[in-house]
Amino acid sequence: MRLDEATYTVFDVETTGLYPYAGDKICEIGAVRIEPDGMEDTFHVMVDPERSISLGAFKVNQIIPEMLIGQPKIEDVITGFMAFIDGTVLVAYNAGFDLGFIEKALGYRDYMLRSFKTIDALKLARKLFPGKTRYNLGHLSESFGFSTEGEHRALADAVMTAKIFQRELSILKEDGVSNVEEIMEPARTRGEDISMYDRAILESLENAIQGKGQLRITYQSIWNNKITDRVIAPRQIRKGYDKLYVIAYCHLREEERNFRLDCITSAVAE
Repeated sequence: MRLDEATYTVFDVETTGLYPYAGDKICEIGAVRIEPDGMEDTFHVMVDPERSISLGAFKVNQIIPEMLIGQPKIEDVITGFMAFIDGTVLVAYNAGFDLGFIEKALGYRDYMLRSFKTIDALKLARKLFPGKTRYNLGHLSESFGFSTEGEHRALADAVMTAKIFQRELSILKEDGVSNVEEIMEPARTRGEDISMYDRAILESLENAIQGKGQLRITYQSIWNNKITDRVIAPRQIRKGYDKLYVIAYCHLREEERNFRLDCITSAVAE
């Protein structure tokens, strides 16, 4: 697909925290759709995440609970967002973060995301704008004279990313890059593909993390295939190089430990 013939959707999400597979949710989506002729359209929606926004997230996005009262749930807006991005190349600043939340919001329909070509504008910025002291979205926008009004809100960040991406496209074309495939992100790896994991176990872990509860799990060691039953207090779910890991306090070992999610064969609330 040629760069100058593609339609792009530049998007951003604001969330309750950093970990979609530990219960954090989308609370705002903003997007700019750019047609090959330069025409633009926007998508913006606030979302009731059905959970509180973490202090760390609030310090960034300044979204307060009152702003989300009466807003639609993610299952009521995700179909509209998917229709908006249909037939486009996705662009985001630190794309893996935003895609992770969209993937989680799709639930069992996450396969819909896999057909999209994706470009990470942050990775391109680091390659195409050498010598910058910082590459966070606001700082880079300021360095180009772009407005940063509304920074850390979804639509404003999508607009800033779109301006940066258009500058990146100009440089790429001057350098002889002509196809989207030359700059797109590789397909999401199996380790990032949540469909390989048991959904019931994932839901149990997310509920325990959000409710600060405990689970009784059956765990099969990757080293010797030994099976043990233990009680854990899950803290968070993290992505490793090619697997998901559960960070939890283990009552059997009386210490915090990392558990490979694919080695947990059952999980029941205590």
